[in-house]
Amino acid sequence: MDDIDALKQKIKALESQIDEERTKHKSELSRVKSENYEALEASQTRYQGELEIQRTNFQRQIEKLNAKLRSFEV
Repeated sequence: MDDIDALKQKIKALESQIDEERTKHKSELSRVKSENYEALEASQTRYQGELEIQRTNFQRQIEKLNAKLRSFEV
């Protein structure tokens, strides 16, 4: 009978440990997802900034070419 009680206690202890590990891993996964989202957001912001710079440079080139074109038309 003592063996059965000891096994039941051991099972309860292991189930409790599993629940603790599950909670810990869930928390860790949530933290990693949050960090990844923040990194993605920062990357997206940098990408949008870079696109804006390229758009501005492209617009300048268009203006220069239009100015050259107008100088030939005159």
